[in-house]
Amino acid sequence: MDIFKIIGVGIIGGVLSITVKQYRREYGIFVGLATVLAILFMSLGTLETAIEEISLITEKTGVDIRYFTAVIKVVGIAYITQFGAEILRDGGEGAIAMKVEMAGKIFILGLTVPIVTEFLEVCINALSAV
Repeated sequence: MDIFKIIGVGIIGGVLSITVKQYRREYGIFVGLATVLAILFMSLGTLETAIEEISLITEKTGVDIRYFTAVIKVVGIAYITQFGAEILRDGGEGAIAMKVEMAGKIFILGLTVPIVTEFLEVCINALSAV
């Protein structure tokens, strides 16, 4: 299973990062970043499969593809924001990490407002028809 490979890369990267940080703290951050990127690329195949399956379900049910796209974007922004913030925290930049997380939340809000607005319009139309 690929998850065991990913866990192995994570453990090796963590040990390397801790070891390198003892001698050169700034290089330990680069080792951590390289480990995160390796894990991300190893996970892309599974992500692609999941997206294809959800697309098939969306097509079969007739749900508008915009909703699916928005959900994928929201999940992607959340993961990328979390990765970036954690890397910043590892580098000792907690304040910047908090701002990155806030920016991610703002982007997610921007993506979801049109969907919420459309949902509310549907509810209002349904209630006015009664």
